[in-house]
Amino acid sequence: MSLLTIDNIHSYYGHIHALKGISLEVNQGEIVCLIGSNGAGKSTALRTISGLMHPKVGRIAFDGNDISKMDAHEIVANGMVHVPEGRGIFPTLTVKENLEMGAFTLTDRHVIEERMEHGFSLFPRLKERIDQFGGTLSGGEQQMLAIARGLMLDPKLLMLDEPSMGLAPILVELIFDIVRKLNEQGTTILLVEQNALMALSIAHRGYVLQTGEITISDSAEKLRNDKAVQKAYLGMS
Repeated sequence: MSLLTIDNIHSYYGHIHALKGISLEVNQGEIVCLIGSNGAGKSTALRTISGLMHPKVGRIAFDGNDISKMDAHEIVANGMVHVPEGRGIFPTLTVKENLEMGAFTLTDRHVIEERMEHGFSLFPRLKERIDQFGGTLSGGEQQMLAIARGLMLDPKLLMLDEPSMGLAPILVELIFDIVRKLNEQGTTILLVEQNALMALSIAHRGYVLQTGEITISDSAEKLRNDKAVQKAYLGMS
């Protein structure tokens, strides 16, 4: 069953035509990845889906509702969470306060504490640093915090933008293991990632975005074995 459907979306930055009629869907329970080079429009796609910018043309449907013109806070309230590129944590707030900010729509303290403990079960290092300011965490710890904060609302769809960016290889593996585990626990995930090999290793399906247009869509396995994808994105000749 389709949870997210994007139909012929066109998005602009001023006069720059950033997304040129992209269409994609994410089904309930899937990990779907969006891969492509720098400047292909991957982050713009997530920003458009999450309501940080609105498409000039096209339709976005989420969980049966048209969200094309909704503001970001309304889309969050409908069950979609966007963890942006660059993490976007609050550097002057503690780990605990950052997580509480992620639960801004919740009023039940018991639920907030329960969700926080779930985040700590995924990322034990965060519990060790619960009173530490976000800005003093390592890059890997900040990424863990950004994901844990996103999970505070128990989203129907979690969108991750470049979660491996700038991380050491061992932390990249940890983050992708957690993404896989979250999916196994029932979270549907749309993943934007430049590390195409890692993304395709955990995804069910994928889309290749090039200069604002989707050029290929297929199962992750078929994309991994596609010669053009291998040459362009997987570092294989």
